[in-house]
Amino acid sequence: MAIAVEKLITSDIIKPGRYLGNERLAIRKPWETAVIRWVLTYPEVYEVGASNLGHIILYNILNAQPRQLCDRAYLPNSDLAAKLRATKTPLFAVESKRSLTEFDILGFSLSYELGATNILEMLDLAEIPLTWKERNEETRGHGNIPQPSCYPLIFAGGQTATSNPEPYADFFDFFALGDGEELLPEIGLVLEEGKQAGLSRQELLLDLAQIPGVYVPQFYDMAADGSVHPNRPDVPKRILRRVATPIPAYSIGLVPYVETVHDRLTIEIRRGCTRGCRFCQPGMLTRPARDVEPEKVVAAIEKGMRETGYNEFSLLSLSCSDYLSLPAVGMEIKNRLKNDNISLSLPSQRVDRFDENIANILGGMRQSGLTFAPEAGTQRMRDIINKGLTNEELLRGVKTAWEKGWDKIKLYFMIGLPGETDADVLGIAETVSWLQRECRAKGRKPLAFNLTISNFTPKPHTPFQWHSVATAEFERKQKLLQQEFRRMKGVKVNFTDVRLSAMEDFIGRGDRSLGKVLRRAWELGAGMDSWYDSIERAYNAWGVAIAEAGLSWKYRQVENGEWNVMEMGRWGDWEMGRKISP
Repeated sequence: MAIAVEKLITSDIIKPGRYLGNERLAIRKPWETAVIRWVLTYPEVYEVGASNLGHIILYNILNAQPRQLCDRAYLPNSDLAAKLRATKTPLFAVESKRSLTEFDILGFSLSYELGATNILEMLDLAEIPLTWKERNEETRGHGNIPQPSCYPLIFAGGQTATSNPEPYADFFDFFALGDGEELLPEIGLVLEEGKQAGLSRQELLLDLAQIPGVYVPQFYDMAADGSVHPNRPDVPKRILRRVATPIPAYSIGLVPYVETVHDRLTIEIRRGCTRGCRFCQPGMLTRPARDVEPEKVVAAIEKGMRETGYNEFSLLSLSCSDYLSLPAVGMEIKNRLKNDNISLSLPSQRVDRFDENIANILGGMRQSGLTFAPEAGTQRMRDIINKGLTNEELLRGVKTAWEKGWDKIKLYFMIGLPGETDADVLGIAETVSWLQRECRAKGRKPLAFNLTISNFTPKPHTPFQWHSVATAEFERKQKLLQQEFRRMKGVKVNFTDVRLSAMEDFIGRGDRSLGKVLRRAWELGAGMDSWYDSIERAYNAWGVAIAEAGLSWKYRQVENGEWNVMEMGRWGDWEMGRKISP
């Protein structure tokens, strides 16, 4: 039964357009004709979730399946969350306005180590038990007669879920590992057959466990060393992530009526990367590299721009400049839409591949921003991390951009990389100063830089996954750079909070024993942890939760850079790299 949203979305609710579900190109399938009903959930505020490309693609693919429908839900802002609790109204899907408990399956995107607290908040608002054990318990119906669990199946996918699902294993019935374009429709078919056959929750999960890419944690137990092993003979010992080729046509959809984080059409042109940067988890987890045919990219862009009404589009890839057809695609679109005031933007790209051909296709009538990621400030460090970028290539790319009219460029760097010295840290400032000196001319204002300097956090399934850095060392290196940049004009510097970096490391390389920490952190107020104004509250909540779980000693090891994950004992051997394949 639909919820009376008009009584909830009143004048005191900020941005009511977040919850209306009436966006252009939204898909509304009849509730009664669907056998399986999905909700895809991005556990962030609407402005972030509605512009996420993976969310849009899977929403379109699931709605293309016969006898199935897919609705959406997002993390409500604090004003609506408070009203939901005050009125005892469960969280609802935005299109059908039905409670999330009325659906068959609820999927969350887990793409950030600390993002699970947002998921717990949404489950609680939906009046759904937080753990699979609680959801499996029989309820008591009329006459105290046991009734099977009536809650939807809860699953997670995304980069963090694929890299290490174990810290989150208590909360999900299953995980979808890898690409979902082919995996989710297969899951839907199994659910449809199981529902029509009247299978129980356990029988459904056992059938799902046979699908390559589906990991059902309750069918696996954790050993004393943190590794996981099947607890029954009829489930696979090894779960392989799924690999799919991007389909640009499914990227067209959902034009919000409120401004979102990425307020443009986005088309994926390439998935995967084989350059092998030793710190890069996406580069390891999304292999092999798969290029989309140029004709399909051009057709999707032309159709998408006309159907959505956007005047800007972005091409998406881990490294757009590695897409060999990029100049040809850009020029073709520029020619076809030359009278429409269309502009193209690209995410962070390889500076060594940036040339006049790429510069000429960017911006259209309006010049878009430009982002490069040198990652390290010295040639020595770039060689260590296998970045494959020389000083000469860096200068050539930046200078080409400057000569083509860009006066401000965004650069990404990291500190705390293995083998790094103070000279390498100071090399970031020296490199930026050198680039400014090389890009000067009469009648032109000096080239300005917007820098983001993040703290290296070791990620599972990367060559640097065993490395640790002390929080105090990060703080010292940040101060070194702050002193250097005070002397420089035209440079804006943003540093990542060192406390959250330690938390990300602690959770990202953890095991199932962290489930109680995640739940307690949420109970203590953690949530929206990546947002600047939430950092203090989140840090305090996580700290108390870790202490109450008796794991302060392990967190201190992370903070002190002393966590040797090769030691035996819990968290020691950490078999995830072998038991759940990347």
